[in-house]
Order: sequence, then C-alpha cells, then structure tokens
Amino acid sequence: MRALSKALLEEMSRKDNIQRYFSDWEHLKKQLILYRKGEIIVEFGDRSDKIFILLKGTIRFTSLNDDYEEYFFFDAKNEGLFGEVEYMLNIPSITQSQTMNECYCVEIPIRENKELLDTDIQFQKTISRVLAKKYNDFRISSVDIETYSVEVRLIRYLLRESTSDRIDDLTLIAKSLKCSYRQLIRVLKKFCSRGWLVHGSMKGVYLVKNRDALRKEYETAGGTIK
Repeated sequence: MRALSKALLEEMSRKDNIQRYFSDWEHLKKQLILYRKGEIIVEFGDRSDKIFILLKGTIRFTSLNDDYEEYFFFDAKNEGLFGEVEYMLNIPSITQSQTMNECYCVEIPIRENKELLDTDIQFQKTISRVLAKKYNDFRISSVDIETYSVEVRLIRYLLRESTSDRIDDLTLIAKSLKCSYRQLIRVLKKFCSRGWLVHGSMKGVYLVKNRDALRKEYETAGGTIK
C-alpha cells in the first residue's frame, strides 16, 4: 500500500468523473492509494473511518459468522463505492475487503470531512442509490436461493460471472452459490457426465466444454443471460 501524488489523483478522478458524486469535491480531504494484489484494505470489525472509491481493480468482500466462518459477499470492479454502510450507521466494518489485483482507491477520511459529507445532498443521493442497488442485488440473490436449484445457479455463475473456462476456486464458488462444497462437487460431476464440463489436469480443476449447452439448459429453467 502506498499513497500516490495529488496530480495522479486528480487525473484519475477526472477520467472517471468521480466529482459527480460530490457537490464540493475540491474541498474534500482525500488521497489516492495503490494497493498491491492480496492486500487487506479493511478487516472485518475494524473502524476504518473512511469512505472508499475503487477507481481501478477488483476487490473481494467477505464476512464472518458467529463461528468465524468466512462467507463470500461479492467482487467490486472499477468505480465501486464502499464504506457507506459503516458511515451511515457509525459501526465497525461489516465485511473484509481484499484486493484481487492492483487496485487504485480514493480514500476519504470521515471525521475530517464529516460536515461536508453530512450536508452534501449530491453525496447523500449517491449513497442512497448505492445502498438501494446493493439491497436489490441481495434480494434477488435470496430469492434465487429459494427459486433455483444449485445446478441452475452454477450454470448462471459460469455463464455470467466467470470470464474463464477454467473452474478451480471451488470453495469460493460454493460460498458464492450459497451451497455446500459437497453439493458443488456433485453438480460438477453431473455436468461432466453430460459433456458440459471436463476434468482438468489437476485435482479440483474443471474446464467448460460446451457453453451453448449450459446456456440452453439455463434458458429452459427460465433464466436469462444479459
């Protein structure tokens, strides 16, 4: 992690038009931080006292239950705002955020900017939109668990979320699909028997063989890939 120049901050924020989120961007105290791959930005339960805007890169968000078991939430990519829940509720971090590659983030200290942030109508509207979208996304996810089988949810993950034909992070996929690791393995083996997937050269690795067949099966189940 290292702080970058104000010139680069202004250049990248102008490029992505981050100023549109705020009424008084120029007077906000802020800095641009570069995080290396694998770094933790905020630990679960920490008080970071910051709002973050992801300009470039991918950040994975996870959370912990009462048994300290880690659960996958989502991956944020480019222009993701986070820390807004903790700001609004004045609570410790409800997630852990970890970089999946090099990430450029604008960090805005809350206490140093509290008056500006609290009275900024444009910023409050931005937070409202972000929270509303996240709520709706989680609503859809919850409904999907009740509506669609693990098979259908896996097909959608492979078609919509995965950009590679290689399937290897099975633990993460199981958490993302809200199913057990054993359930996931059973479905993967079933897909192999149907010729949709094949086993990779290493244990725990699968490869997508027939995306068209996966897409047809998903559409038959009532799903739509955008």
